[in-house]
Amino acid sequence: MPYTYALRYMLDPRTNTPEKDEKLLDFVKKGKIDDVAFFINGEELNHSHLTEQETQLWLDAIKPLQKKLSKIGVTTSLNPWTTIMHSDRGYEVNPELGINTFVDLDGHKSQDMACPADPGWRKYISTIYAQYASLHPRRLWLEDDFRHFNHSPLKLMCFCDYHMQIYQEKLGKNESRSEFVKQMLKPGKPTAERKIYLDQARKEMIETEHLIEQAVHKVSPETDLAQMTSAPNWHALEGRDWNNLFAAQAGLNHPKVARPHLPAYNEVAPLQYSRTFEEYTRVTAAYLGSDTEFYPELESYMYSPFVKSLNFTKFQIITAALIGSKGIMLNLFDMMGNGINSTWSYAEVLAEIKPFVNQLLDHRLQMDHLNGIKILVNQDSSYTLQTATGKETKELLPQETSWASLLSSFGFATTILPVKQNPKIKNQILAISGQLLRNYPNDEISDLLKNSVVLLDAQSIQVLLDRNLSHLLHIKKASWHQSRTGYQAFEQADNHTVNEVKNPRITMLQKENYLKLTYEENADVKVWSKAYSSTDDELGNVMTVIDHHIIVLPLEQDPNGDWKSQFTSYKQGLLQQMLDSIQPTDYLVNMPNVKLNIADNGKTVWLANFSSDGYHQINWHLGARLPKTRALIIRQNGTMVTKKEVKIYIKADIATINTELKPLETIQLIF
Repeated sequence: MPYTYALRYMLDPRTNTPEKDEKLLDFVKKGKIDDVAFFINGEELNHSHLTEQETQLWLDAIKPLQKKLSKIGVTTSLNPWTTIMHSDRGYEVNPELGINTFVDLDGHKSQDMACPADPGWRKYISTIYAQYASLHPRRLWLEDDFRHFNHSPLKLMCFCDYHMQIYQEKLGKNESRSEFVKQMLKPGKPTAERKIYLDQARKEMIETEHLIEQAVHKVSPETDLAQMTSAPNWHALEGRDWNNLFAAQAGLNHPKVARPHLPAYNEVAPLQYSRTFEEYTRVTAAYLGSDTEFYPELESYMYSPFVKSLNFTKFQIITAALIGSKGIMLNLFDMMGNGINSTWSYAEVLAEIKPFVNQLLDHRLQMDHLNGIKILVNQDSSYTLQTATGKETKELLPQETSWASLLSSFGFATTILPVKQNPKIKNQILAISGQLLRNYPNDEISDLLKNSVVLLDAQSIQVLLDRNLSHLLHIKKASWHQSRTGYQAFEQADNHTVNEVKNPRITMLQKENYLKLTYEENADVKVWSKAYSSTDDELGNVMTVIDHHIIVLPLEQDPNGDWKSQFTSYKQGLLQQMLDSIQPTDYLVNMPNVKLNIADNGKTVWLANFSSDGYHQINWHLGARLPKTRALIIRQNGTMVTKKEVKIYIKADIATINTELKPLETIQLIF
């Protein structure tokens, strides 16, 4: 099956013209588009939830184009822009529809956004999706407003009277909205209120998806239902059960279909995009598994060359291969009805790279079949983590992806590994951050730490301390030191050399608090770096290797979930040396911001340059013997795909390939 270009397209059913239709058809042909997903009632043309008659106006406008597209071998999908509704924009729900709106945690009631458990809305959304299905679309999408968060100007929902009744029944007592929310966010051990909220949020979304699926497939059994997603850590805040939700959506004999978020609506520095790509897109793909059809969203809001270059557009499409995408959702043109703008040259760009993205599918990446460091995540972490102050909703967000963005930027071979209960993992390299370990009993934590090489951050260590498991790391004493308090100023790796710099220093003045650890005497602990004051006073240990297999980086992420101070060549070099002292590890040498992905059979490798710099040759530190010392390099060359066999030279565990890697280029190696 070829790589699918799905164009998201908005026509105005009141003002559309034959000229705009012809421009669309011409673009579809020139840009090698496979599917057109028509928006319904979107953005500037949105005016609240539509009645049956108002909806039919849109469907009647789409039908003629559906026929014309079919004649040229292009399928039609539908992308209704609303389920719950993205935001309040001055409209109020038509009372004829019988929809009750949601109430946020502060007691503010929405004008236009539906309560996700409201029986009236559930009946409405199922009925309206059955009406959409009357066109028998290839795919029928649910927008990413199908969530409990990010509904401006309101906050987390839903705490309406109907929901409060549900919560109180499960709680077994009456409790005010404000008290329920206070208990839900309360510091310390998670409360019954939090579990009740998360269980209900999880349950009502799965139930609604099932109702929609039943209604759609009764009308159009051949249509695939598909779901757009947002940031995975925020979905954890609504208790999302990824596989059960998507199974309910798919129905029998249909695939799971998802549009993961590509976190760059406008062009950003590619090295910054590299980090959020791991945290959002790759984590989403990992939760859903390689049996899911992925069509990530490339959106260029506000739609013109002034927000995103053609080169960055190509880069986003091609690097979507790093989650095993089978296609891409293209949101290139505005949602006001202007139609296609051919002067922006998108058709030519899409046609140029289509042969290459098709070729990459011949050896499709599967995130659950990759070698390298496994970054552990758990969809249930909002159930178990402990808040610091209980004052902000975002305290319930898991922070489990810091290693993912860091290690992949450093060129280590990595993947994301979702883990649930009883994660029996052995003989791997694992990276654990945030409060993930709170999901497991002590014996399972002990097994995790004893049976693999493990990288831990400060929050993970704090969980061990809270569980009286300090002995697993030989910790005698621990104390927190807040950043910028006049205590720690920099980290120094005494008696080590990185990038020809002896005793390299790394700042400790970012908003990343330091957990100072003192170890038991005669414990098997090798200290790699220490904290120092601004006047060069030695303060305590920072990075260590414990029992020859546990690496500790006792720094906390800053409040925004960043780990900015760690993105330095000195930390990269230290981690390379520390891992090398334990066991051979795959990573790239002197190639900052290039991602390395290796299939678990070792026969397919992906290198993706998330940098504006190019590299004259590829240097790869090997974690295992290569299957062969020759490989086929597959790369894009204009409109062509080139395949060239190259020899790989190996010296002292470094494999050298004498080929360049251009800025923003992705290549594939086949052994």
